[in-house]
Amino acid sequence: MLLDLRLTMKSGQTPEFVWDDSDGRFSRLVGGRLCELWHDGELRFTDGFMDYANELLREDDDLEKIYKKINTDDVMDEAIKKYRGLRITKSEPWETTLAFVCSINNNIKRIRKNVQSLMAGGRVMTPEEILNTDINFARLGFRQKFLKKTAEMIIGGHSMSEINKMKYEEAVGHLTKLHGIGNKVANCILLFGYGFLESFPTDTWIRKTMTENYFGGKKTSDAKITDFAFDRWGKYAGYANQYLFCHARQLKTDAI
Repeated sequence: MLLDLRLTMKSGQTPEFVWDDSDGRFSRLVGGRLCELWHDGELRFTDGFMDYANELLREDDDLEKIYKKINTDDVMDEAIKKYRGLRITKSEPWETTLAFVCSINNNIKRIRKNVQSLMAGGRVMTPEEILNTDINFARLGFRQKFLKKTAEMIIGGHSMSEINKMKYEEAVGHLTKLHGIGNKVANCILLFGYGFLESFPTDTWIRKTMTENYFGGKKTSDAKITDFAFDRWGKYAGYANQYLFCHARQLKTDAI
């Protein structure tokens, strides 16, 4: 498997917020057991976690094939060369939802702090626990209302389990009905929680790099940026997005 584990786990995806990092050795509790991942020329993991690790790191994604599909210009070529081995991850959907609700107008350092405060025993609080617990201690600010209302809607029957059966546009519409979840967060949830590789989250960094590199610096709507991404990168737009995100952010700042 072509993999840069550290880059993958520290690139603003869900694992950055829920896994611990000790010099490139990543760990968390999974089902009450300690799971560790590391890379010494090949992926290593705690005994019994092969399937878990392969699903998290999307073992079946052929990066060389994906590179051929998304390497359409000099900007992307440079990003691929610089971040070779960066993979899209697939985490548990509710965990991903909670993380990216916490990400709204936030930075990576604080997102991680917020998410970690809502974890115990290696897992994030369930929607029921979020709704029935005073979570002021997490200091989420306005995001607390979003998270509480989203949890309430899910408990009330707004199904998250049906999303895998939906087409992309329907799935975005389904998620954006949840309180406080807009297109950017919905696309993050679909990309990192459900494996919709065509998802193209448009945050500040993506908006800036897309405008500068593909629209001549002219102010452009997120809808036009998304349409452009779909036309250019198709079913791998999510991979293009992650490489552009890292390229724009340069991994030198904690903003997301």
